[in-house]
Amino acid sequence: MDRFGLDIKYLDFHMINRRQFVKRAAICYGSLLLLPGCVRRVEKEFYRVFSREEAECLGCICEQFIPSDEFAGARDAGVVNFIDKLLYQRFPELTEPYKNGLGSLEEFCRETYGRTFAQLEWNVQHFVLVQMEKGGLPPSFWGKINQKEFFNIVLRNTMQGFYGSPRHGGNKNYVSFRMMRLDFPLLIGQNRYEE
Repeated sequence: MDRFGLDIKYLDFHMINRRQFVKRAAICYGSLLLLPGCVRRVEKEFYRVFSREEAECLGCICEQFIPSDEFAGARDAGVVNFIDKLLYQRFPELTEPYKNGLGSLEEFCRETYGRTFAQLEWNVQHFVLVQMEKGGLPPSFWGKINQKEFFNIVLRNTMQGFYGSPRHGGNKNYVSFRMMRLDFPLLIGQNRYEE
């Protein structure tokens, strides 16, 4: 026994040399690197400002503005993430108008169609947004925010998220840059083209 109360014989018996330690550490480290590939990943939606229902409604609105075709639409380009990040980091004063607008829209859809905005068919969603843009939805649902103002805020932020730099949370995988055949990542001042 040593001064710490450990049995020295036991420790000597289980000691490994440096070469064995490095081998075992490499195997352990390699296993840890392979582990994420073996586990099925479930991407969890995380929003700082919006609830899951609000984000789903907003995603449908954005998708109406920029629908998917051969390129990803607004939802797949991460525009909802961009808007959530924008409200959380830069413009928290827009949180209340967004929540009021989404709430008013959902209330109108439930009252009129018996479903949420996200559950409506594509052409019905389109019709509702056209009416909102003109201010044609019943004003009784829009006491907290002007429907035309809400429409314009979402449209502006959707365009910013889709066409802006991916570093801000939207334009996932440079989808709008690829759609417009722009260089990416965009090099300001030194784009060179060969003929």
